[in-house]
Amino acid sequence: MRPDAVAKLTGEFGYATELHAPGELHGATVRSPVAAADLLGVETAEAMRVRGAYRVLTIADVPGARRVGVKTPDQPVLADGRVRHHGEPIAFALAETAEAARRMALLVRPILRPRPALLDPERALDPDAPRVGPDGDNLVHRLRLAHGTARRGAVGVRRRWRTGRQDAAFLAPEAGLALPDGTGGVVLRVATQDLHHDRAQIAAALGLPEDRVRVELAGVGGAFGGREDITVHVHLCLAALLSGCPVRALYSRAESFGAHPSRHPAIMTYELTADPDGTFVSLAADLLFDGGAYASTSKAVVGVAHYFAAGPYRIPRVEISTRAVYTNNPVAGALRGFGATQVCFAMESTVDTLAAELGLDPAVVRRRNLLEPGEPLATSGQRLAGVAAPASLLDALDAVPLPPPAPGLRRGVGVAVGIKSAGLGDGRAEGAGIVLRADRHGVEIASAAPEVGQGVRAVLAQIVTECLGPVPITFADSTSALPASGGSKASRQTMASGGAALRAATRLRQRLGGAVDLAALGDGTSIVVEERYDAPPTAAPDPRTGRGDPHIAFQLTAHRAVVDVDPALGMARVAQLVAAQDVGRALNPALVRGQLAGGTVQGAGFALLEEIPVDADGRGGATGFGTYLLPAAVDVPEVIPVIVESGDPRLPFGAKGVGEGPLISSPAAVAAALRAATGRPVNRIPAHPEDLTAAGSEEPRDEYGGGLAVHPEGGVSAVDG
Repeated sequence: MRPDAVAKLTGEFGYATELHAPGELHGATVRSPVAAADLLGVETAEAMRVRGAYRVLTIADVPGARRVGVKTPDQPVLADGRVRHHGEPIAFALAETAEAARRMALLVRPILRPRPALLDPERALDPDAPRVGPDGDNLVHRLRLAHGTARRGAVGVRRRWRTGRQDAAFLAPEAGLALPDGTGGVVLRVATQDLHHDRAQIAAALGLPEDRVRVELAGVGGAFGGREDITVHVHLCLAALLSGCPVRALYSRAESFGAHPSRHPAIMTYELTADPDGTFVSLAADLLFDGGAYASTSKAVVGVAHYFAAGPYRIPRVEISTRAVYTNNPVAGALRGFGATQVCFAMESTVDTLAAELGLDPAVVRRRNLLEPGEPLATSGQRLAGVAAPASLLDALDAVPLPPPAPGLRRGVGVAVGIKSAGLGDGRAEGAGIVLRADRHGVEIASAAPEVGQGVRAVLAQIVTECLGPVPITFADSTSALPASGGSKASRQTMASGGAALRAATRLRQRLGGAVDLAALGDGTSIVVEERYDAPPTAAPDPRTGRGDPHIAFQLTAHRAVVDVDPALGMARVAQLVAAQDVGRALNPALVRGQLAGGTVQGAGFALLEEIPVDADGRGGATGFGTYLLPAAVDVPEVIPVIVESGDPRLPFGAKGVGEGPLISSPAAVAAALRAATGRPVNRIPAHPEDLTAAGSEEPRDEYGGGLAVHPEGGVSAVDG
């Protein structure tokens, strides 16, 4: 059983939204009503007349670094002379009650001089486009690779694909409580995905040494990447230090949608050519990601998208250009799938389109071109290692019977195969620390790995008991005072913290003499073991060639979707989803099946429902779960998770990350099923009803005409082949 299961089932689990302290003040954020403007000043007199008003904080109150960022420090703690997106934090109002703080926030008047807003990412690199980036450059990051023979296949297709702005949509909005420690430092209790990374950013903004800031993990009500960036963190800590009081804040649902990054919208042009028998010859792809107003994780997302843009296929020639750009749209960042989701939709949709052009079964085309273990990826050239044969995942899908037909509806069946890395990779350090303390009552696990719902505590407990036997297990609170474990992201904690737990438990068993008899320890006697695990090293690819070994391990996944469509109304119902994934080794099969099912449904939601529209003024259109549609229980079909175990010998117990894989190929499979049911191109997700009707509009197709050149500056043009 998961360690937090009973508390969550009984309602006793302490989420961050429920934090309080005696004598607390309440904070509310003042946000920009426009997407682009110069900030000339902030008028607070009327707000300070509210009963219970305490103070309004602005950028002038920030004593340390004025800019923070999960990867690139380009985001002001509070607006600093300019606002770059709708809803950007301008000030932080403090009051004795939450109602008074919210009233103050409405009465604070930012003095704004509007600027032209850049909302179209395709215009971002035009010479006359408004400048959004902090250095006057709208390019966040660019990667390019081109290698292989010059030959192109006799048959080819070129298509343009789009993906929308999906949100993490976790159920517990952002919240936290900051408390001054009485010695000039501060303690922050918050729901987060990375305690130590948060601490570093907070300390820099406060102008404090990191050891004067303590971040404690409060109960997390969902994350999915949406809690990698800090939101209310610095505001609360600064307010607590300046006031000398505990300070809490709780975002509204509408505020939450605009406060954390969402999935990068992408515009992707793919050209795939093949010989008449379906053997792939060349791939050219131009990938454009809308990063919004600040960098967040765009650089890393671009890297994942770039190096998995060709999928797990054997392609002799590849030419790929990938860019993320700044716009005045809402900030885009980490979300489960992390760039691999977007390119999987584009690549798998292009494979299906090419199969139709060839008059071949898409399954035949896939099997003819899928890599075998040991072969190099078409992009980086890294060998596919530690995984099952990709074709075996298709076999796993085929073994599951189809559901019975639905009378009166058109049925479509779609398949997609996806691949992504597990772990950070790209030359970055990948490790985690852990502390085990044994006494006669049991073993306490002290780990800073954030439990965000993925079940990391259950896995750590299993690993320890696997080594020591069925000893009682307890957990210390996760705080930044413990050895760093890195973030709960990139499907990495089973490898990293799991590896540390294995080493620590093995050494503890040795300290106990091999026979684990905790009762033999005297009262007041304990044994403490601290260990660290470092994953196999990686290297960033050569920037000139794009070649290298950037990935620790691979998540390989495949989905089959069965969808029924009413072609007159453009309404779709998913009848069945089958998810097959190579997980290395399933340490906890029940948790793994839960991850596969949950991620698969989340992916189906992206394909059919989930999107934050942005209007002509740059305002996000999601204000709650009435306007941002999630799959409800009635929408969830039969979901069949299929665990494939290959065992990666380089990793602890052969296990690797699981969580992101199900959201890589699920949307692509649903889109393929929609095409099969309707005959429509379905060139964007989420698909709208008009995309599924015979009368629906269709974006003009960019027909194959002899080759696609992807230029260093990122443009795409046809050339003679």
